[in-house]
Amino acid sequence: MTLSAPMGLRHPERPLRGRAALLEDLRQHCRERGDGRLHVLHGLSGSGKTALALELVHALQAHFGSAFASYTWWIDGRQSALFEGGIRSVARRLGLPGDVVEAEEVVDALWQRLGQAECPWLLVVDGVSDPSMLNGPGRLAAGTGWIRPHACPSGLVLVTTYDGTTDLWGSGAALHPVLPLAERDAAQVLFDHAGPNAGSWNGAVRLARRLGGLPLALRMAGSYLAEVIAMPDAFRDAEMPAEFEAFVRALDEPVGRGLNPAPVIADTWRLALDMLERRGFPYASAVLELLSGFADAPIPYALVLRVSLMDRQPDFGGMSGSDIWRTLRALAALSLIDFCPPDNAGPPAAAPEDVPDSVRVHPLIRDLSGSSHCLPLVVTLLGRACSVEEAGKPEEPHTWAAWSLLAPHALRLVELESSLDGAPFQAQVAGAGAAELAGRYLQARGLPRQAGTVFEKVLEWRMRLLGPTDPETLTAQHTLAGALHDTGELARAEAVYRSVWQSHCAARGESFPHALTARHELGRVLQDMGRLSEAEEHLSAVLEVRQRVLGNEHGHTLSARHELARVLHDLGRWEDARQNYAQVLQARRRDLGDSHPRTLTVLHNLACLAQDEGRLESALPQLRSVHAARLQILGNAHPQTLSTAYRLGCALRDAGDTPMASALLQHVHAELSSSLGDTHAHAVRAAQALLSLTAAPE
Repeated sequence: MTLSAPMGLRHPERPLRGRAALLEDLRQHCRERGDGRLHVLHGLSGSGKTALALELVHALQAHFGSAFASYTWWIDGRQSALFEGGIRSVARRLGLPGDVVEAEEVVDALWQRLGQAECPWLLVVDGVSDPSMLNGPGRLAAGTGWIRPHACPSGLVLVTTYDGTTDLWGSGAALHPVLPLAERDAAQVLFDHAGPNAGSWNGAVRLARRLGGLPLALRMAGSYLAEVIAMPDAFRDAEMPAEFEAFVRALDEPVGRGLNPAPVIADTWRLALDMLERRGFPYASAVLELLSGFADAPIPYALVLRVSLMDRQPDFGGMSGSDIWRTLRALAALSLIDFCPPDNAGPPAAAPEDVPDSVRVHPLIRDLSGSSHCLPLVVTLLGRACSVEEAGKPEEPHTWAAWSLLAPHALRLVELESSLDGAPFQAQVAGAGAAELAGRYLQARGLPRQAGTVFEKVLEWRMRLLGPTDPETLTAQHTLAGALHDTGELARAEAVYRSVWQSHCAARGESFPHALTARHELGRVLQDMGRLSEAEEHLSAVLEVRQRVLGNEHGHTLSARHELARVLHDLGRWEDARQNYAQVLQARRRDLGDSHPRTLTVLHNLACLAQDEGRLESALPQLRSVHAARLQILGNAHPQTLSTAYRLGCALRDAGDTPMASALLQHVHAELSSSLGDTHAHAVRAAQALLSLTAAPE
């Protein structure tokens, strides 16, 4: 999860106008005169709160140097699951133990650590629409929430929100209203965007007054004028305003709405859409309404906007792919939407070229353009985009760049479930599937508790839609069991897997593929519980059916044989394990190649077998080879990489290379503690391996 500020959204060529005093006041709180309070920027959507926060980040990094970036944490406050994940990620970055990071008491430990910090730091929580989300295990107003007052004289907590209600934030918060700009500053913003040929200074002041000084409205109006001014005369309609005074008249012609910025934005929005329609963009209003039906997050438009699904709707009849692209560009040219820089989306390790292109609709435009009319189509589009066939399995790292953008929209569907009652039945079923896959993405990225919460909601949704015995409902139980397994709740995981297995057997028989998959996973849980004889019984039965139905070479058969080999390995039946591993390895190499993750898993286990047999000279080079390959393919924090690193560290210890063993095992313990908690079996064994190093004689 990235905690970097989205600096690509800052526009250095267009200075932040009218916020100098507030910006300097906030800067001083990181310069030895902090008051320990929460500093809350609140105001109307479009008032520039996020822009002000980005300018503060830039100013502080310029003052303290590049090292300050490591002590700047930017958390998206729009969704509770991702917000909580961000808070826990900050705790990890500060070095808190993994079992504390995953527990409720992480909030107390985090603020104790931040209060004792000896260097300046900045924590930004951006876009909080519901302050109650910040309560966490305590209460925000009482100073016991996820974010709270602190004791560090050079630390600053900054929140941007629409809601400045004093009682919600409590006495430990300093509320800073981000008001519309003064006329002079607002007029300058108009010139910044429209250019010098858009009219006189007095005309700019009049238009700024008419727009209520709201930065978003000013930017939209300036961009509109710049577009019209650049348009050849032959293509420009007579009624199109091309300078400030004409724009004021155009706004006032339909209705006089006073100076309230919200209806002014609506006027500007309608004026821009009217212009686009006259310019030959008949789908502009419909596309903007559709985009506004997605979550308040970057929208990967190439993944979700499918002509084959959209042109079945009356609003999009006859639309082509080129129409979508031209419409998106036209909407962006008038600041109705923004194209997102690729370096501000996707997981941190993703290269910009791997991140799907995306657009974002400003929250106020979403409020004005969105309607329940588009929700069924949004759900249908997300159901297609999030399918495994389209997006890939969310457990695979190469899909994470796409899933990082799809997940916020799919996760929102579980919050909208009650609003989707009027949607077609199949659209609701697709929506539940998209939400489940988004939960699997959270699980793959190291947020199993948040994933479990999503799986619980998906299970309830499918129970209502499909009933308790439908295969899709049982799949939701299956994924929930996987999250329970990952968080170490093995007894619950066993019970759920056993229930799913028995339900499939009762409905379709023991040879039904989903029944076999549930029994396979049940065997894995039993192995982790140390009940090896039971695990062997289940996995042997799964293997027998897989062989009979699918043959010896099918992938499912090979997976069952591999898991059975692991149990035989743990039982000390090493020769039987070796023979099964060898059969799987031969097939994996033939079908997938030497560097595929599944092939590497078999090579890893064969190296572990050699290590357990005491054949260190054979185990060491193979562990080094697998570790190097997994580092390259999966990264140094992936569970499979850590598993090999643990084994390699133990082998190096036994070979007498204590410094290298210590470095590897410390890394393994730190990562496992952060992701699974100090009490998880894998973290415990890494800690024990480290103790064996310190206890060894010199």
